[in-house]
Parts: sequence; C-alpha cells; structure tokens
Amino acid sequence: MTRKELNVFKKQLLSQKVLLLQGISTKMKGSPKPGDPEGGDVCDIATSDRERELTLRLSERGREKLKQIEEALERVEDGSFGTCEQCEAKIPKGRLKVLPFSTTCVDCKSKQEKHRKLYEGASDYALARDLGSDMSKEDED
Repeated sequence: MTRKELNVFKKQLLSQKVLLLQGISTKMKGSPKPGDPEGGDVCDIATSDRERELTLRLSERGREKLKQIEEALERVEDGSFGTCEQCEAKIPKGRLKVLPFSTTCVDCKSKQEKHRKLYEGASDYALARDLGSDMSKEDED
C-alpha cells in the first residue's frame, strides 16, 4: 500500500475517532447520574434506569470501537496496516474503506464467523441437553 493510501486511511480513522469521542461525550452528558433525584412514578424511574443502562452499553461499544481505531492507527505507523493478522494476506481496500480498523481479510473473517456460529450452536445444544436431563430428573422425583 502506498504512503498516500495509508494517509487517506489514517485521516479516515482519525475522523472516526473524533466523531466517536464527541458522541460518547454527548451521550454521557445527557445521561442522568445514578442517585440523582428523579421525579415521577415507578414507570418514569424504570424508564430512566433503562436509558442509563443503554447509554452505558453504548459507551462500552464506543470504547471498544475506539480501541480498534487506535490499534489500526498503530498498524498504520508500524507498516502492518492492511495485512490480515490470520493469514498475512492483504486485506482488500474495499473492506478497509468500509471498516478501516479491520484486522482480517474476508475469508478469515468468514471462517471466524462460521466457527463462532458452530461453537454457539454447540453450546446452545449442550445447554438444552443439560436442561432436558435436569427436567427428566425432576420427573423421576
């Protein structure tokens, strides 16, 4: 990848970082603090708690994305940007344009997703099997 292309991706990453930080800051300012006196009935309080929980989850996702962006900026600097961390092939520029913090090529990401789905499916099956055996034990009692 040329230096010019790397600079374009670096600018894109920095821009995303700024937008993300602004978004997190705005969400946190608008979020009520735990223990703030709240008026209203139980439903209002429950709604406020739900909004606070959602804001915290969003900020967790924001922090994770910020970490990914910062790691991508490090890869730009050390020259490993655009290389799949799994197979060391070049990540297609189209993928990097959409997800500039990508660390894997499309093939490796597909393999990861298939493995994750198989694992989740297997764990769901094991949970259902375990629950089924627990229920049959209760029937025996």
